[in-house]
Amino acid sequence: MLKSIILYIIMLALTINPIKNKKKIINKIGFKKINAIKETKYALSTLLLLLITSAIISAIFLHFGFEKDAGITSKLIKQIPLWQVLIIIIIGSITEEIFFRGYIQRKTNLLTASFIFSYFHIIYGSITEVTGAFFLGLILGYAYEKRKNLYSPILAHFLYDIITITLIYLI
Repeated sequence: MLKSIILYIIMLALTINPIKNKKKIINKIGFKKINAIKETKYALSTLLLLLITSAIISAIFLHFGFEKDAGITSKLIKQIPLWQVLIIIIIGSITEEIFFRGYIQRKTNLLTASFIFSYFHIIYGSITEVTGAFFLGLILGYAYEKRKNLYSPILAHFLYDIITITLIYLI
């Protein structure tokens, strides 16, 4: 868990450091004034798309015989105490969206940010995880582009992780 927190601190430092006017940091990285109801609805529709995409990717990999690969991430997560997983989910969903969408995507483009986002998921040692992260990154990045703020991607990412972790611990 400590390694994850250190990584998230580094990601935030990289995001914030290049911004010249520190007073406008929140606005610059993608936190704008919002209509909470609209953003929540958009986050929930994004979440639904994330879940459908994840199910399709899993089905494709399982169909082609990647059962063992598809289970790697679940096994690794189950080895971590649940309270630590929950802390990582809270910190991770916020930090990852700030870094990958609010910084990388803003500086490059949707495809590059999604590719780098997926590459960060290589730590699980699963091609299924990396592939899924790429497509989920595309969806979260599109949500960021469409809404021009980070609220919807953060909420969708957080809820997706909570649902996924709940399923991992129940199965």
